[in-house]
Order: sequence, then structure tokens, then C-alpha cells
Amino acid sequence: MAPVSTPAVLLRAHDYGDTSRILRFYTRDHGLVSVMARGVRGRSGKGATTLSTFASGDLTAYLKQDRDLHTMKDFGCTNLRAPLGQDVLRFAGAAALSELVLAHADQEAHPELFEGLESSLDVLVVSDAAGAPAAALSGLWRITEAFGFAPQLDSCVRCDTLLGGEEVGRFDFEAGGVRCAECAEGAAGPRLGPGARRQVLALLAGTLDTEITHARRHLRVLSDFVAYHLVPRPLKSFHFLDGLLPQEEVQAT
Repeated sequence: MAPVSTPAVLLRAHDYGDTSRILRFYTRDHGLVSVMARGVRGRSGKGATTLSTFASGDLTAYLKQDRDLHTMKDFGCTNLRAPLGQDVLRFAGAAALSELVLAHADQEAHPELFEGLESSLDVLVVSDAAGAPAAALSGLWRITEAFGFAPQLDSCVRCDTLLGGEEVGRFDFEAGGVRCAECAEGAAGPRLGPGARRQVLALLAGTLDTEITHARRHLRVLSDFVAYHLVPRPLKSFHFLDGLLPQEEVQAT
């Protein structure tokens, strides 16, 4: 069987036996791919370093139909992203991106998702301490959108009325968007005012160029949205990231 090559991002690795590892990649051409990398734990130097979590490169593997675990021939790293391992907040953001992809993606090609993952990790690499929360949240929203689930924020998810510039609605997670003030009466979702809506829209577009306010509240809205539409179980990396974000007592509006 001839090996195939595809651009890939290493999302997770597990030791196997004394010398091997099981590696889980998200690839541009084959979606999620799990491979057995034999003998890599006995390596030293550059060859071992490039098999780091969040690294991108060209994966060459023997892919067998109807198999969940394949055999890796080689991985040529082109982007190590070492800074993600040097800062706990950026690492937590990257881990959340990886867990979300691992939890919902399948073995089908999804180039838009692959490009969104790559670009989101790259933004985290160059983010400073102040910008890292927004970079992480933006990446998570963009991955969620790439899966086909973007929240409705410009008009009421119930009556389709355009939301006023100063209107405070409530997020209806099941319906997938914000209710206007009138439709929000009696609703249980979190309040979402114009400032918060503008920030979520900017996060989705990747255009938020200032430090985000109420980052933990934003993450909890995102987490609840993901729980309704993508992954029903709690994601451990979201909880880890939540504990690292700034705590703010003022109600977001």
C-alpha cells in the first residue's frame, strides 16, 4: 500500500509501549487521523522535538480503509508553535481548540475547519498576555462556526426583529441565538447587551483588536452554546481555561 501525505496539525499524543506513541492529527484532506508512530520515543534531538502537540507539518501515513488506527511513515514539521508551551494561558486556549476539534470532527475532509484551526493557533502564538483571552475565544467561536453552528446575533432568534442598538436580550442556547427584549420575558438564558453582542461578532470575525471585557462570561456563553449544538459533555479544557481568565465582578452588558 502506498503512503499518502497531507498537511496536518498534531492535537494529542499518548505513549504506547516502551518506544512508540499514538498520535492524533487533524488533517486537511482526511479529517481526524490516528496513527501509530513506532520507535519515536527512542529518538532524541530534532526528530523528537517536532512531534510536539500543536505542531503543523506534512503527515505521511499508510491509511487503510475501515481502520481507526493507521501507521505513520513520517511527519515533516513546518510550524512548531513552541511559544504555546511557554505560557499557560495560551497553552490552555490551544488545548481548548484541540479538544473541541477532537470531540466533534470526523474522518471526512473539512478544509475550512483545518484552515480555521491553523490560523487560530497561529494567532495564539503571537498574542501577548492581554490579547490571549480574546485570541482563545475568537478561535473557539470560529471553530464552532466552521462546524456549521454560528449564533444569530443581529436579529431575534424567535421573531426575527432586528435587535436595537441598545437592546438587552437573552441568549437562547437551544434556539441558537439572542431573543429580543420582548421575547426574552420569562426566558432563562444569560442577558446579552449590545456591547457583548458586538464583541461576540468581532470574535467570530477575528477582528477584535482590543482587550476583551468579561472574558469568563464570554467563555461560559460559548461553552453553553457548544454544549447544546456540538458536544453535550463538559470539555475539561474549557474548565481549565476558565480558571485562568481574569475575574470580573461587573455584569456584562
